Amino acid sequence: MRFSSFSRRTRTLLATAAAVPLIALSACSGGGSDDQGAANAAPTDGTLTVGLLGDIGQPPDPDVYYANNGLAIVLNTYEGLVQYANDKDSVEIAPRLATSWDVNADNTVYTFHLRDGVTFHDGTPFTSAAVKVAFDRRIAVEGGAAYMVEGVQDVATPDDLTAVVTLKAANSAFLDYLASPFGPKMESPTALQSNAGSDDAQTYLQTHDVGTGPYTISDAQPGTSWTLKQYDGYWGDKSPFTTVKLPIYSDVSALQLAFDQGDVSAVVAALPSSSLKKYEKSTDYASYMLPTLQSALVTLNPSKDFFKDQDARLAFLQSIDQKSLVDQVLGSRSEPATTLYAKGMIPGGADKQELTYDPSVLTAYAKTLPAGTAMTIGFASGNTNAEQMANIQAAKLQALGVKATAVSYPTSQVFGWINDPTQGPDAFFDGNNGPDGGSPYMWGHVFWDASGGINYFGCEVADVNAQLDQAVATGDDALYVKAAEEYAKTGCYYNLSYNKDWVLAQKWLTGVAASHNIGANELDFSKLGLEK
Repeated sequence: MRFSSFSRRTRTLLATAAAVPLIALSACSGGGSDDQGAANAAPTDGTLTVGLLGDIGQPPDPDVYYANNGLAIVLNTYEGLVQYANDKDSVEIAPRLATSWDVNADNTVYTFHLRDGVTFHDGTPFTSAAVKVAFDRRIAVEGGAAYMVEGVQDVATPDDLTAVVTLKAANSAFLDYLASPFGPKMESPTALQSNAGSDDAQTYLQTHDVGTGPYTISDAQPGTSWTLKQYDGYWGDKSPFTTVKLPIYSDVSALQLAFDQGDVSAVVAALPSSSLKKYEKSTDYASYMLPTLQSALVTLNPSKDFFKDQDARLAFLQSIDQKSLVDQVLGSRSEPATTLYAKGMIPGGADKQELTYDPSVLTAYAKTLPAGTAMTIGFASGNTNAEQMANIQAAKLQALGVKATAVSYPTSQVFGWINDPTQGPDAFFDGNNGPDGGSPYMWGHVFWDASGGINYFGCEVADVNAQLDQAVATGDDALYVKAAEEYAKTGCYYNLSYNKDWVLAQKWLTGVAASHNIGANELDFSKLGLEK
């Protein structure tokens, strides 16, 4: 069977900040930089300030939001049944509003045992009845992540603390759908009904929330700032920060200056790699490199004459000096990828990427081309890391007599190529991209299936798609590996790097690594603290 196509968000394509596996969970330290003074003082009024780079783009409604930094609001005001485990560099499902769960043998029935004593921000109790309400609203709103519950056939509630979810077909990735930062969140049925209006409460949730999370929205100034207040009735950890301010900065330099002056407590995955040198060895600030499911990628266009043959595509990929390119452009926030899926998706790295650097293969291919042969290497507008990589590779081709050029494309154009791949470039460098969650299916489907959302040029193999569909029904890792190896043979794809979330924080802020998980790319403010 075919699962719903991912209406893919564009957040990762636009991000200049990379994110990947957990190599250093502790703050980097070393000699202070010349242009920095003493560490900034900790707040004494219980206020944490987390700077956002650019507007959040959409209302922080969990059934609508499918973008970028607004997750800082969504994930601190709402909770799902499960999440990815914090402080881990591999995919691991952990409890949230469900304390445990059972899955039947054929992955069609998921039984969730819910946490007792949880209340929504309106004071009403969280019970199993909220699960169906949340799933139904997600379908009704038809946001980008509605696919995650489209496969639900029924939600039974034998008691207030048990929800039995029956799927229309087997799906071993369902827990990953629920653990995704874009997965369904529990919303107060009472508040939704009271504020339904004519749009399923979408207008109300543009500036309010109806969740169970550790914080609630207290002030909303879209485009300028958001303020969260600690929810007194929260069931879990409470930090010393009773107020979280989220000011929006229009450019990197203004955000960086605010951080340097101590006006901002932390910056999550927003600063460019060019800023690493200033901060990562400072004794005045703390710099964290935390795990994500994201990568830098290269995709090739088989509809173009330059890459119409498999051998030509493989020759190009073999000409990429992966280690040098990753080190030179992405630096310490990335490491060369050795697997075909994201790091940690397949146990033991069985999905090994077998590409070997050998520029002589492309040199030989270039000699067979007519004099003056031209080709284009694309990258997304605003993605400085991808631009650098595209220019480096273009220069290599120019040295071989190929008229290679690196060209910037707006995101809207990039996602339109699937309708006519001949309109796209010959190759495309993606500085930072990844799936919505940690199942290998969520990776393989979006990147390798033409209907997946991020297979820009429609390079697909029917057998690979079939293997992915079989694997998601059973959870068979060996079948996932087989699909990956088969797709790698096309020469359309190269997983260049595992990217990391770079979190920059004032020295007094504690709990950063423990507040972060591999799927979220944001921090759980309830787990942050003050250095004593």
